[in-house]
Amino acid sequence: MKRLTGTLGSLFHTFGSLILYWAVFLLFGIKPAIAVTLAFIVAEVIWRVTTRRPFPALWWFSNIMAMVFGLVDLYAKTPFMLRYEATVSNLITAAFFAAGAVGEEPLILRLAASSRNGDTIPKDRPEIIQFFRAFTVLWAAYFVARAGVFLWVMTAFPLTKALMLRTVISWVSLGIMMLISMNGRRVFMLCQRLGWFTTPAPVPAPAPLTPG
Repeated sequence: MKRLTGTLGSLFHTFGSLILYWAVFLLFGIKPAIAVTLAFIVAEVIWRVTTRRPFPALWWFSNIMAMVFGLVDLYAKTPFMLRYEATVSNLITAAFFAAGAVGEEPLILRLAASSRNGDTIPKDRPEIIQFFRAFTVLWAAYFVARAGVFLWVMTAFPLTKALMLRTVISWVSLGIMMLISMNGRRVFMLCQRLGWFTTPAPVPAPAPLTPG
């Protein structure tokens, strides 16, 4: 339960602006959504500064995304982006995760390490790095798939029904991915049983030289 609470809290501090923007926008409209999002960002900045917490790249990404789509909808004569902004935002998020899969420390590994409350992850093990790299790619693929589903839903159904379907699909699919992520240790063990991400065999030491 403590791990679940820590993970959800970390995700809300990272993606809270986007979550609040969509929720308030669907319930009350664009102007209240922008106001609540701005208030959350200001409160988040104050909290991070006073607690000396960092501003990770994913935090900047989610807040900029929330404000960009809010400003587009605010100044548009009609909410023309309403049908397509979820698709665009998911594709941009997918690109962000795909970029985060490269490098020495994959994006999901950084997120997992920041939410484990001191329970360190052995980052010096190659199989651990490979697993988190694959997991980051999985998240990128998830956002690409979600973008495609959202595009189909928003063009195949009337707007009101499409928004309802998109909301249900969004939260159900995200819940499934979060459930998988929160059981990452079990997923890793299952992968190792299947022969994936196995621990490299130790290199045998060279035999000592003996005089001939």
